[in-house]
Amino acid sequence: MVFYRKYRPQKLSELVGQEEVSKTLLAQLESGNISHGYLFWGTRGTGKTSTARIFAKAVNCELYRVNKKGRFGEPCGKCESCKSITNGSNLDLIEIDAASNRGIDEIRDLREKVKLSPVSSPFKVYIIDEAHMLTSEAFNALLKTLEEPPTHVIFILATTEYSKLPVTIVSRLQKFNFKRAKLADIKAAIMQIAKAEKINFKQGVADSIAEASDGSYRDAISILDQVSSAAGEINGDDIKKVIKVSGWNFLLLMAETLLEGRLKDAVLEVEKMTSEGIDFSLFARQFVLFLEKILYASIGVDVASFDLSDDQLAKINGIAEKFPASKIQNLIRLILVAESEIKIYPLPHMPIVLAMCKFIPEESVVGAPKAEDLNRPPAVKKTLDLPDIKIEIEDSKAGGGLVRSEQADREKKAKGQNVSLSEVEKNWNEFLNRVKVVNAHVVALLRATKPLEFDGEVIVLEVFYRFHKDKLEEPKILKILDSKMEEVLGKNVRLKFQLASREAKPTLQVRRSDVVDLAGDELEKIAQEIFSK
Repeated sequence: MVFYRKYRPQKLSELVGQEEVSKTLLAQLESGNISHGYLFWGTRGTGKTSTARIFAKAVNCELYRVNKKGRFGEPCGKCESCKSITNGSNLDLIEIDAASNRGIDEIRDLREKVKLSPVSSPFKVYIIDEAHMLTSEAFNALLKTLEEPPTHVIFILATTEYSKLPVTIVSRLQKFNFKRAKLADIKAAIMQIAKAEKINFKQGVADSIAEASDGSYRDAISILDQVSSAAGEINGDDIKKVIKVSGWNFLLLMAETLLEGRLKDAVLEVEKMTSEGIDFSLFARQFVLFLEKILYASIGVDVASFDLSDDQLAKINGIAEKFPASKIQNLIRLILVAESEIKIYPLPHMPIVLAMCKFIPEESVVGAPKAEDLNRPPAVKKTLDLPDIKIEIEDSKAGGGLVRSEQADREKKAKGQNVSLSEVEKNWNEFLNRVKVVNAHVVALLRATKPLEFDGEVIVLEVFYRFHKDKLEEPKILKILDSKMEEVLGKNVRLKFQLASREAKPTLQVRRSDVVDLAGDELEKIAQEIFSK
């Protein structure tokens, strides 16, 4: 027997990571105040169906039929009723797979059968798995029966997609949310099963399995079952052969690669995943959940509650500090779209590749040649020996025509060496004028910023509205700004933007002539930020 069936919880106290659910249900059983209908919802492998079966055992357990006055508790697991439910032979426990029995005819048949008394138990329990798959007509047919079933009937609906259930159905049920189990709880369960099965593995293997399971007890046990067939002691390589894309470090590598603009490296990783036969739909879901943690950290949410180790927490916060929240949001959005398209593409990896290409525009790819450079013929350089200076001339026939003196370059560089913050402020208007020629929209945002610091290489500009900061930090715009400031100062510099405190006020206001150049949605966002101060 496979591990996940062999070690399926048989009591509420054995549920992994669902303490709140088991405590509440046990309290209802002990008091006798049980409901006629329940809704168990949550991600896969968190114990919804197992809990439903345990509940069915408890209300039909022979231990509570005599002198208990309608009160119940944990199932004994030893009586004939409990044993028959465990082995699947109990006629009063009816499990329905809504994915394959989703029509109105099946529900009409159910409505007729619920009227019949239980065969040998006090209660007839109906478990409808994947309930969100029922059709609208089927839900309508079930509605009245679900609201007022016979006293001997209990309905338990289980689903992974709560939002797809009609409100009229949900309102008639008691709702229990099954959350992802914590890493520590899953690790403890793995260690317990490994000990019982006499499985030996190296340090860190249990942690890797727990991380790969993504909070699913069933997935963790299935992975352990799969790797247990390996001869000798299980090590990290055995886990990688099974888990592949699920490793935390792999998701970290992919996030850093994409956010840093290294498109080529990211695509090569996808190609490697393709050759290994990776499930890209699963990868996309896991990657989005990983990026979610980075996004939360970037907007100030304490990600310690995500059950991360100290090292993982430090890495998540490190990425969040380097990149704006808007960039992370965009990547999550593109991966979600790609995940929805994987099933319709003949090559499942292509939606992921296309999402990566869309996230990293061509002009911002690290190490990629510029389009104008690809179309320009190679320049033929000639060196002329003159008495005092050497002049390099790019042959005009080869697409050059620009004459530059080495001496002039040296003078310009020397001038840039001594640039101070006051020089930046002095040339600020010239900088704005040069930017306006390229992008008039950006100038309207720059006029509400203020030069704050300059260490000779990095100019820190104080930004007074978050929308301004996110917009100015877009790679394409930042590249333009660095280039124009370099032209004005005669020195290689980088611009960095720092959000000002709420009390600070911009010294320069957005001019009316600039505002008219703004797009409607941009102007609306600026107005919202100004009036929310």
